[in-house]
Amino acid sequence: MTDNKKLIRNKKDEARMNAIARGLNVAPMSAQAAPQPETLLNYPSNEQYITVTLDKLRPYEHNPRKTRNPNFEAIKESIRRRGLDHKPNITRRPGEDFYIIADGGNTRIQALKELFTETQDTRFWSISCHYKPWKGEYADSVEAELDLLIGHLIENDTRADLSFIEKALGILQAKEYYEKKLTKELSARDLSTQLEIDGYIISHALILKMERCVKYLYPFIPNVLFSGLGHTQIDKLLSIRNNADQVWHKYQLDNDNKFIQLWGDSLALCNDDQPFHIKTFQDHLITAILDELGEDATSYEALHLDIDLDEQKFRKLAAKQQELDQKIAVSQSQSTEIAENQPAPKTVQAVEKTAKSTKTVADINPNPTSSVILTPAEEVDDFVAAFDTDDTSNIQYSQQSANDNITETQSTESLTSDFNTALSEHFINDFGLVPGMSVQAQREQKAQENGLSFALTGRQPVADIWQIFPARKHKAEAYSLALDIAESVQLDEWIEHVVKNPVDYSFRMKTVPITLNASQQAIYDLLAMLETDELSQNKICQLNTALLLGNSGSSPIIDDITLVKIFRLIRLVRHIRASN
Repeated sequence: MTDNKKLIRNKKDEARMNAIARGLNVAPMSAQAAPQPETLLNYPSNEQYITVTLDKLRPYEHNPRKTRNPNFEAIKESIRRRGLDHKPNITRRPGEDFYIIADGGNTRIQALKELFTETQDTRFWSISCHYKPWKGEYADSVEAELDLLIGHLIENDTRADLSFIEKALGILQAKEYYEKKLTKELSARDLSTQLEIDGYIISHALILKMERCVKYLYPFIPNVLFSGLGHTQIDKLLSIRNNADQVWHKYQLDNDNKFIQLWGDSLALCNDDQPFHIKTFQDHLITAILDELGEDATSYEALHLDIDLDEQKFRKLAAKQQELDQKIAVSQSQSTEIAENQPAPKTVQAVEKTAKSTKTVADINPNPTSSVILTPAEEVDDFVAAFDTDDTSNIQYSQQSANDNITETQSTESLTSDFNTALSEHFINDFGLVPGMSVQAQREQKAQENGLSFALTGRQPVADIWQIFPARKHKAEAYSLALDIAESVQLDEWIEHVVKNPVDYSFRMKTVPITLNASQQAIYDLLAMLETDELSQNKICQLNTALLLGNSGSSPIIDDITLVKIFRLIRLVRHIRASN
């Protein structure tokens, strides 16, 4: 009889252990589950270390991380061999009989659960944790929920664990809590201020981008976003949406719902694409818009010119060229008027003063944020941006300047001729710019002469590998080239713009917390060696010959366009370092 009782008890214990093991990986209990009376539970009133079993421990259900930690297996193996080195912080809502993770540690808890399920080892079952009291009187306290969420955001930011979309969803969850707490809607600037008060720093510009990403991209390509789509490609998609929306209304179409449907359907077609290609999506979108408008209204080529980011960049460059031509005409007119009454100035000296007075990119945009990566439409060549001003005095003589440089011998005709010649030579030699000829045409002509027409693509098209123009911003060109090269192997989000004052667009490589394949590692090492930040002078890269040359019977790993951009970047970095 006694043996039977022992057998029954052993079976019950075994069943109980199996039930616990099966339940360890289920979704966390809802905060609204029927609470036990608070008087029956023992709540510590102050911070302390306590021992908790896994059946009383849950991950935080609003943890911003939605995907499996890529380092999970390494973390799990470390815990298997060494045990839990870092005790997680935990808390407990009033009325609940289980604890939740207070900030970081959800991955460690999941690893412990898997280890216990696999081994039934009790050292994975009972762990010491740092208990923090719940910051509120009730389980649904907004202040307490905000404290947990911000704690998780800060912890994940410290380890650079979150993808852009995970962080965006976490920030917008915080916005909901704040609006509930303050009983009013918050702008991006208001939300940035509230988060900063609570110890989390984020710019309102980045919050705006997150809101647009969640509104316009997340409903249609969640898989692409959770796979790690970075800042640069998100910027491109949002820019394409702006262009497409303008095209839609250009044809006086007031049916915004139809455009939203076309946008969403075109994106959704690419949700399972690995890797995701923006050009493929753009082709779907242009085709869908053309089908809706009809070929009698427009053509694929016309829509492509209005929507494609590279085409928009060329248009902006052409517009800058027209502004420059107008300013040159003003200078010529004013110099003629001066010469009618005064002897001619020393032309070359005056042109040099003109160049010195020209605004640079740093003058125009002195305080960019490190979290915002420029979209292709914004990445215009610096020699064009230098003339992005309404102040025509930058390239014209003032009356005083003319008076200071007048001689007694030159005539009005020679003044105008010398001025035009010197100014034209200055732009050609220092900027690589021929007045009166569009930037796109110049670039295409030079590329054709150098056999590089195929490389006129990306953020930084390459028309010449070797020539250096002294007045251009070489670090800005290098930064754009590095982004193009990194994007060819999906590494562009690991390039960091190092913000300096004045701004010079230096870049360096971020630490990558994931394992790279052979091609990615080679490109990463190469870009690390070619960083334009001053910290990168002694880095060395060992390239696999298959990357550049290929093997017998196989093509090189990198394509010709990327190869050209690597050559150009090496040339620029050599010049930058020689000039310092």
